[in-house]
Amino acid sequence: MSDSKSKRLRDPVHGLIVFAETEPLDLLAWELIDTPEFQRLRRIRQLGVSKFTFPGATHTRFAHSVGVFDNARTLTKVISREMKRNEQIFDAPRSEVAIIAALLHDLGHGPFSHTFEGVQESRGVKKRHETWTADIIRNPNGSIRGLLERYRVGFCEEVAKLLEAEDPQDIYHAVVSSSFDADRLDYLRRDKLMTGTGAGAIDFDWLIDNVRVAEIDIGAPEDDEPVNKVSTFCLASKALPAAEQFLLARYTLHQQVYFHKATRCAEHMIGKLLRSISTVANNGKNVEKMTGLRKEHPLIRFFGKNGECVENYLALDDTVIMGSLNALTAASDKTISEVADRLCNRRLYKTLDVADVGHDDGKKRQRQRTITRDFEAEIKAGSVMIDEKASISIYSEIGGDDDRTHKKLHILDGGKPVEISRLSDIIKALEKKEQFTRFYFEKEEDREKAQRKKGQNHD
Repeated sequence: MSDSKSKRLRDPVHGLIVFAETEPLDLLAWELIDTPEFQRLRRIRQLGVSKFTFPGATHTRFAHSVGVFDNARTLTKVISREMKRNEQIFDAPRSEVAIIAALLHDLGHGPFSHTFEGVQESRGVKKRHETWTADIIRNPNGSIRGLLERYRVGFCEEVAKLLEAEDPQDIYHAVVSSSFDADRLDYLRRDKLMTGTGAGAIDFDWLIDNVRVAEIDIGAPEDDEPVNKVSTFCLASKALPAAEQFLLARYTLHQQVYFHKATRCAEHMIGKLLRSISTVANNGKNVEKMTGLRKEHPLIRFFGKNGECVENYLALDDTVIMGSLNALTAASDKTISEVADRLCNRRLYKTLDVADVGHDDGKKRQRQRTITRDFEAEIKAGSVMIDEKASISIYSEIGGDDDRTHKKLHILDGGKPVEISRLSDIIKALEKKEQFTRFYFEKEEDREKAQRKKGQNHD
């Protein structure tokens, strides 16, 4: 770098984040932040369309990723402390891989993140953002790979592999994927702050002070094979009350923010819009007239035949889509023009939650069957959308697997790691998944018709 002085960023969650001129890894991180691939994250909101519901939720994956980097540095210091305490050797090069992987972990998010992944999956493309992230890091024509290789030969592949790994590997992997990883330690505090959600508390300093490293069992033994063990983050027993509050804060955010009915509705509408655009773009006929977008538009390029490459993916972000809404309202395709106009003016579909019959699971299932039967044609045509993929438990995770052992919080009890629900009645009570099933109606009269049948359900 031409200017090797320390760099600083002010952050509402972490305060002053310093990139020290005496630390080569910090200087590498600053160079990575300055790449086009990382700067793109300024144009992707952390909470997608939650701003429709929570006006303050305009923070970006750029700010989040820098916060995750700062958390990762803190967690690797914890690892170093615990290694000394346990008379083990701290692996400094591996810790550097974890810190940079934490910084770059969100590079592969598409516009509106998990909503975009859902659109891709409906098109038969099951490529998660973690895979896109690895592709972007490895891209020989990009800015990331060269910086990583200049720092250390083979560093690029080490970082990419750590981010791709689905199964827990070691304590350094726990920095980016565990019950107490750098990612959730940032987004929970940041989302809570920016949405104004008051319930739940996160005593970060106390939790960090009580983080320990211990081995947990993962997976079930096969025949005579021993149970697999992996080192991960656990908490000392005196941090149990703070751990309960940490999980309750996460639960509350899912309940009140991530699964808010208006947010979920807007996500489904954006999904409907993008699927319609992708159908027209892939067909390749009358694209400009039917979508209102020029053929060179990033959405048309990406959704067109053989368009799903890294370069086209990186051209997509939230601002590209939101900035295209006015043009999309002129589309000859009625679905595209109508949904775009609604999103422009926040005229969301009307929501009906099957839980309006009460908490009885049998009644809710009956209500869902009745509405599905009565509006079968509308559901098929897309004027009524059903949302039955949202469920919440104490371990809920956005777009992830919340049932894996290494993603569950463990407390040291008598020196041995114990999953927290075995020690806390509060957490145990919230282990059972609660299903959210909602219908979104394009026509208000259809919603009113379905609502009038409440209490008259029968099979």
